[in-house]
Amino acid sequence: MSSESEGHLPGVSPTGPLRPAFPVWGLFGRGLLYVVGQVLVVPAPWTATGFYRFLCEHVTLPDGRRLRFAGRPGDIWYILVGLAALGWLHNVQHAGVSGAVTLATILLTVPVVCWFCASVRTEDGRLSISFNGEALAWLGWHILLIVSLLTIIGWAWVLKAMMQWICRNISGTAGFTFTATGPAILGHALLLILMCVFILPIPWAMRWYADWFARQFSVVAPSAGG
Repeated sequence: MSSESEGHLPGVSPTGPLRPAFPVWGLFGRGLLYVVGQVLVVPAPWTATGFYRFLCEHVTLPDGRRLRFAGRPGDIWYILVGLAALGWLHNVQHAGVSGAVTLATILLTVPVVCWFCASVRTEDGRLSISFNGEALAWLGWHILLIVSLLTIIGWAWVLKAMMQWICRNISGTAGFTFTATGPAILGHALLLILMCVFILPIPWAMRWYADWFARQFSVVAPSAGG
């Protein structure tokens, strides 16, 4: 029987969902450090890169090969610092300024996503992917997501569609797809909020949600993911 018929990609990985294993306190600590970096602005390139590296190191492909992150703080430091600085400008109480800051923030995340995808590797170096989505489409999806928040629950279906669009625009030696449904996204988000209300369970709630969300991404044949 050929490897393709067994659900394998030649030379890359078997198809199937990603396998995350985030440690509770490691995820909480790295997440907190990421927030501190955003608040202080200057450390943002280091804290963001460290956070992305941590995430990748605790996710494996369906065949058990661990991901790694090859990005460095100096790669796009000016964009990461700019995003952190824009975070402070969100506090400006002016509709025109707030709207411009939101649009700038959304557009600046495009090169971050491109950098992240280009920096994701496997231990054997055989995984190579890139994000090819257009900036205007990215902006459109985020505006739709923001507007959908007014519906209270509709954002979950928009997020599902947006994640699927992102996956369709990832090309390389492997493709990806997003399998979560709208009701599942909504239900998990509501349960996460409920657990966080009690404060103490926050580290465990973060790990539970991060594990679930990462498992919604599955490896597929490159032609199916592009």
